[in-house]
This record gives sequence, C-alpha cells and structure tokens, in this order.
Amino acid sequence: MDAQTRSNLRIGMADGIMATPWTILSLPAGFIISALLNLHYGIRPGMFGLIVSMPAWANASQILLMPFLARFFTARDMALSMSWLNLGLWGMMAAVLPFLPEDNRVAAGQIFLIFFILTSASSSFLGLGWLAWIRSWVPQDIRGAYFGRRNRYIALVTLGFLFLSMALLEWFPDDVTTYQIILIVAVTLRFGSVLVQHRVVDEKSNHEPLVQGAWWSQLRLTLTHPGFIAFILFNAWVNFWINLTGPFSTVYVYEQLHLSPGEFAVFNILATITGAIAMPLWGKFIDRHGCVPAIGLGLLLWQLQNYLWAFLTPANTWLLYPMWLWGGSTASAFLLGSFNLLLKIIPPGAKTTGISLNLAATSIAAGSAPIIAGTILDLAQDRGLAEVSVYRAGFILGPSAILISLLLLKRIREPEADPRYSTVWGAMRMVRQSLQSVGLAALANTTLVGRRRSPEHSDDDHAPASSAPDSDTGSSTPQTGENPPSPENKE
Repeated sequence: MDAQTRSNLRIGMADGIMATPWTILSLPAGFIISALLNLHYGIRPGMFGLIVSMPAWANASQILLMPFLARFFTARDMALSMSWLNLGLWGMMAAVLPFLPEDNRVAAGQIFLIFFILTSASSSFLGLGWLAWIRSWVPQDIRGAYFGRRNRYIALVTLGFLFLSMALLEWFPDDVTTYQIILIVAVTLRFGSVLVQHRVVDEKSNHEPLVQGAWWSQLRLTLTHPGFIAFILFNAWVNFWINLTGPFSTVYVYEQLHLSPGEFAVFNILATITGAIAMPLWGKFIDRHGCVPAIGLGLLLWQLQNYLWAFLTPANTWLLYPMWLWGGSTASAFLLGSFNLLLKIIPPGAKTTGISLNLAATSIAAGSAPIIAGTILDLAQDRGLAEVSVYRAGFILGPSAILISLLLLKRIREPEADPRYSTVWGAMRMVRQSLQSVGLAALANTTLVGRRRSPEHSDDDHAPASSAPDSDTGSSTPQTGENPPSPENKE
C-alpha cells in the first residue's frame, strides 16, 4: 500500500470518528431531537409524524433522481457539496434555536418541518456521493479489516456522546441551552470531519461517476424476479409496522411514563452493549442455519417482548431496562439476517438497482407509517379520547402485524450465497433508520463487514454505486460497529 493510500485511510478514520455525534442527532426520531420537539416545543403528534418521515421520503426519491443527478455531479463533488450544505443547515439551527417560538407550537413545528425536509434531502444525496467516492480510494481487499477497526473507535465515541448527552439532559432538563450545547458539539465535530474530507487525494475518485451501467434495464430485471419482490414486500411490511409506533414510543416514554431524556439515554447505552455482543453470535447462527431462520427467530423474540409496551405504567418503568437489553440483542438478528438474505437473493446483473428498489419500497412504507400514526393521535386529542389507550392499542397491533409477516418470510426460498455479491453498498439504510425510530440507535449505526467468500473479484468492481447513503459490506460472518464507514449515516 502506497503512502497516499495510507493517508487517505487515516483521513477516513478521523472523518467517521468526528462525524459520530452528528449521525446520532441527524434523524428526528432519535431520542434527543424527539425530546426537543415534543417536550420543549410541544408540537402536535401529526406534525411530529410528518417530520420524522422526512428521511424516509428522501431515501425513496433517490431511485428517480439518481440518474438525473449523475449528469451534473461526480461522486466527490456530490459528497462534498451536499456535506457543506447539510452542515450549514445544522449550524444555522444551532445558532437560532433559542430564538424559535416556544409559545407557538404550530409555528415551531412548521420551522422544524422545513428544516428536516432540507437536511434529510441533503443528507441522502451526500451519502449517495460518498459511497461512490469512497469505493475508489479504499482498497477492496482490506475493506473488512479497515471498517472493522474504524468501527471499534467509533463505538467508543458513540458511547461517550451518549454519556455526555445523558448527563446534560439530566442536569439541565427541558432547557433550550442544553439542546443548543449538544447541537454545537455535534456541528463543530462535523465541521472537522467535512474539512478533512478535502485532504483525500485520489485521481481516480475525482472523476468517479455516481452511476455506471444501464440503470433502467436493471430496474426492469428486478421487477421480473419473484423471489426478490417477495423479499421487498416482507421488508416493506415490517418497516411500516416498526415505524407506525416506533417514533412515538419515545414520546410515550416522555409524556405518559414521565421519564426524562437523560434516563432514555441509558436505554440506548444498554442496547449498544448488547447489540455489539449479540451481532457476532447471530453471524455464526446464520452461517449454520441460514438467514431466514435468523430473521424469523429474531423477530419472534423481539416482538413478543414488545407486547410489554401495552402494560407499562409509571409504576413499572423498570421493565424498560431489561426490554432494551433484550431488544438490542434480538433486533440485531433482523438487521443482520435481512442484509445477508439480500446478498443472496438480489437478481444477478441488477445489484445496485435492486438495492435501490428495496430502499424505495421500504422507505415509502416507513415514511407513511408515522404520518398515519400522528394523524390518529391528533384525532384522539381533538375528540377527547385517552391517548394512553390509543398508544396501547398500537403497541398490541404493531407486534401482531409483524409476527404475521413471518408467514410471508416462510415462503421466501433462500438461495446459496453467491461470492460475486460479497460486497453491497447502501443495502440497509432504511432498516437501520427504522431501528433508530424505536430507540435502538446502536443498531441504526451498525456497519456490516465480512471476509470475502472467494478470491474472485465481485461485481462491485464494475457495478454502479448504491443509492443509499450508508455502507454495509459483508458476508454472513460480520464484524460489527457503531457507525457506517462514512459519516453519512442518517447516516
């Protein structure tokens, strides 16, 4: 490896580490932004549901916009220009946060809606460019080892930022200055991460296109592949029901169970620890028994304990601690199993377009769910119905619907692994964002990397870059970490 490549890899390491706090904040469904919107500004559930759906709609738009954007941007230009735009938007929010109208929740909700429309779009597009760019200067034969090491450093930063947020939110609850300090820390570090990206020197990447290959012909191929379509329908169904109540479970904890954001941060820390422990174990389970059994078992164990949400009261909130410990370990099976099943079932010759179609379908499902849930809660408020009863009905309906999806999963035939598809970029973005909506921030930031199954070159060498702004690369025996190999997690 030459000196310039080593320098680029060190820059990529520093980039991801400094971007970690921003990745945790950048989704409105996260516990910090959720507390800001609901506890401090008190926006209505319908507006909150619309706001948290914005990242999903931005993801869904990529399948239509990527061929158009590729005419005007190289991968590097897209990554850097959208990074600065996104950073500028977050910097403005950190500066003006104390001046937003606290006594007018309608106006505050409209401001945050416009803000997250812009930040979600720029985050989605910057990730698209980043993935196409980073593939040029990270050698393929060391990607697994490199990203695995990078993840270990990022995991420490993730835990550190969660502890810092927990302390600030506990010491100074419901103080806009507290949220401003957290935003300033994240924006300052994000500024450093974007700045160091300019130090990456690689002549090939300066001209790396966003899209390679026949995009629309690949799309037609994916639509005629019955096994892949069944997988997409399964993923879309599960993501819909996760996001129907998921973003509002945080609100339920704050408003109905009377826990503070600082206490909620503890749950994220617990899920981070158990998710990191369980992921390699699920990888071994997949190697031995396959992806479909892992997904089925993981969803079964995860959703059965989610019925406890319907029975939580302020008197038994201690149950949330074992629930998050259990959820972090069992939900990781769904993430890892879905990723590896996608590797196996994706139509040959249409890898990138298949990923984009899966992303679009799951994003549309995930984007519509919180809007529906917020509208239902708005109607309940207007008609004087007990909100806690509406929440409990949703907490029973959601897990039941997800468990029904196991019937569809059972019909998916799992093919043998194809070594040509041992590298897939951007495959799990919407699934990971869905996990963050239920408070599993650690799994939302997980990167999957694994050993190649054969020395052959994968079609990643000549296939187009994925349209999703995350990076999941791997086989069924992954190493795991807390952030994707680029800071563009919400990535």
